[in-house]
This record gives sequence, C-alpha cells and structure tokens, in this order.
Amino acid sequence: MSSRALAFAAALALCACATADPAFQPHVAWPISDDAGWATAPPIGVGPLADERPEELRAGWRPGLQFWRLGVAREGTERTGDADFPAPPPAAARDELVETLGRAGSFASVTPIDFDPRDPAAWPDGGLPGLVLTGALESFEGRQWRSFAVSPLQVGFVRERWGPAQGRVSLRLELWSKAERVWEGSVSARSDSPDGDAEGAALEALALAAEKAALRLDARLRAPRALPQRTLTVRVLDACKLGDARVRRLLAETSAIFEREAEIALSGVREPWSPSAKRASADSLLDELRGVTPPPGGVVLGLAPAQRVRELALGSVHTGLADPLGTHALALCAGEDEASVLTAAHELAHLFGAVHVLAPASIMHATADFDARFFDPLNRRILRALRARDFARPLDARERTELAALYRGAEAEPELVDAGDLRAAELALEHAGGE
Repeated sequence: MSSRALAFAAALALCACATADPAFQPHVAWPISDDAGWATAPPIGVGPLADERPEELRAGWRPGLQFWRLGVAREGTERTGDADFPAPPPAAARDELVETLGRAGSFASVTPIDFDPRDPAAWPDGGLPGLVLTGALESFEGRQWRSFAVSPLQVGFVRERWGPAQGRVSLRLELWSKAERVWEGSVSARSDSPDGDAEGAALEALALAAEKAALRLDARLRAPRALPQRTLTVRVLDACKLGDARVRRLLAETSAIFEREAEIALSGVREPWSPSAKRASADSLLDELRGVTPPPGGVVLGLAPAQRVRELALGSVHTGLADPLGTHALALCAGEDEASVLTAAHELAHLFGAVHVLAPASIMHATADFDARFFDPLNRRILRALRARDFARPLDARERTELAALYRGAEAEPELVDAGDLRAAELALEHAGGE
C-alpha cells in the first residue's frame, strides 16, 4: 500500500473513532419536587413534536477529505446532523420538555401524550390532562470549525485543531384543550461553547430552549398561591455602567425566578458605584460593599466588571460572591454593559442560606457552566423555609431550626451536595445569631 493510501486509511479510522454519541438525556436529572400544594398550574400533557427542519439541517455537513503532503486533510465549519445523535431530535426535544416541565415546580403533573391534540376526535375519554402541549422542532444544530490533517511529513503524523462550538435550537409550541388552541408561541436558544463540541452545544441549546418554554408556560398558567407574596428590597450598586433600564431588566428577570420558586418578589433602585480600587479582588469588593447600609429589611447587590477583578489564587475564578445568610452580595459582569441573571440569582440565594450543589442544571451549581433558571429541590426547600426572613434582624429560632434540619438532611445526599460546601453553610448558620 502506498504512503498516500496508508494516510487515507488512517484518517478514516481516526474520523470513525473521534466522534462518540453524546448522552441524549434530559438535562434536569434531580427528582421531581415533592412540595405538596406548591404547584398551582394545572396538569399538562406533552404530545409528539413535528419535524419542520430543512432537509439540509437534518443531514448535517462536513468538508470532504483532500490529499495534502502525501496525506489527507479536512478543514472547515462542520454542522451536526441526525446521524451524530443516538435518537431522533424531535423525540429528544419532546423528552426534554417533559422532564423540564416536570421539574419546574409549577405544574400539578406532566405526562407524555401519544395523540395529536389538534384533532378533537383523537382525545380519549377521561383520565388525561385538560391541556396538551405540542408543536414542531424548527431547528436543531451545532456548528464548529475543525481542522484535521494526517501526513507522514509533519511532526506527530496527525494534527487536529478546532474553534468554539455553537448550538442553535428553535421550537414552535401550541397548547391545546380538547375544544381549542389556548396558546401558541416560539422559543429559541443559542449556546456558545468555547471548549466543547458541536453536539454538546446543540444539546445545551435544547436544554435552554426547554427552560424558556417552561418559564413561558409558568407565567401563563400559574394561579395565585395561598401564601402572600413577599417583597425583598434590593439596593443595587452598579459599577458595570448598566444604567437604569438594564438594571430594571436584571431585577425583573431575577425576580421572576424567585417568584416562581418561593413567592419572593425583588424590588430595587439602581445607584452608580465606583469601587475605591481600580483593580481589586472579589473578596475586597465584597468587603467594600459591607460598608453600604442595606435598605430597611432588605439587601445590597453590587455589580462590578469581571475584567477589573484581580484573583489572588490559582483556580479561584469568581463570577460572584456573597455573605451566606448575610445582607451583601456581589455579582460580576462579563462586560461593562452586561449582567447575568444566573449570577444575580445565585448570589442573592446565598443570603437565604442556599448552598452549592453538584447538579449543573441548578442555579446553585458552583460554577456557571449552564445558564440555569431552576433551583434544585434542596435549595427550593431552603428558599421557601426562609422566604419571610427579615434581613434587618438575626434569624429567629424557627428559621434556625428549619435550616439546620435541611442541612442535616442534605448530609445524606453526597451525590447532590459537596461535604465541604455543606459544612461551610452549617458554620455560617452557627454564626448567624438568633433570638
């Protein structure tokens, strides 16, 4: 066999081994919440999704191999196709919706339905939710520039390079009763992954789209709860130069999370902030925030540009920082006009006693790998137990007892909570004071 033929055969073998099927599992893996009486949206079914993607999106695309320096090379932007995944994307999108809606905490139940709800005659008699979600998958793809070369004339024989991956997903959704269509809308999501692959970016975009769908349906279907809504006043110190409009939007989107999860509404006013040091650590910025007086019964949220933060130790990259069970939190902005709802919600939740968990799809995951909008069951229980907390005074005996019991219960779930993080939360509770 010639050297060119050998290189070509080696390239084909390497290409076959380089791409493994990603796990096509719904991104929310924790148990469905058992908080009796919390869900006020009605039971909902999820029917099959039609496939309305253009044929070229289903097929994907990959540049062809070219002969190069007695070997072969391939370079260009690759697009995922259905063959890159172990299940048909419309079916996977439906599974993702079922699991995400089921764990959103809003709906009395979520059930897969195998009939077309648009046809009144297809509805079986009795035993089914009164509302069924259906629709279509309009786009589902991942893209990534890749360069692959095999040649006996280069060091190492094989060279492979790749750029950041991007995923895009669009869903058209319709909510039907037996009599009529009661709602329709579209959700789309984009995921940029600097270090991942195209398949993973597509799956993350699908997860983000499912969470958007859950939030849209929650806002439409959730009924008022029996307990009164608690309003928390937030004094926002803005060093990111977001301006009044962007801060209002940040607070509104963060408030929507806390309202759904624990009936806590956020209300606040922006103030410009100029930290004393041009480049300081997250710890020193939080220390400076501690000198700011909170509003009566409320808390302080500082916003500072991440690129102006100096980390003092290897591996200590922060997106924010907070005093557990305190009154001051810091959220870092990616740029001077950008702010993360995830980071704001994460840091404010620490003020209620929320703890880091190992579930990447939770707002309380230790790192911001996924732009989550749901709290995990443990932190939901913590937020609801402390929702009425008055930040102007120490925790009372009931609050301390309930929080201590939740922390003790979490000790039995090492797969959910890191033992070190849980111990840090318990120490914060010990020093939180009480009546």
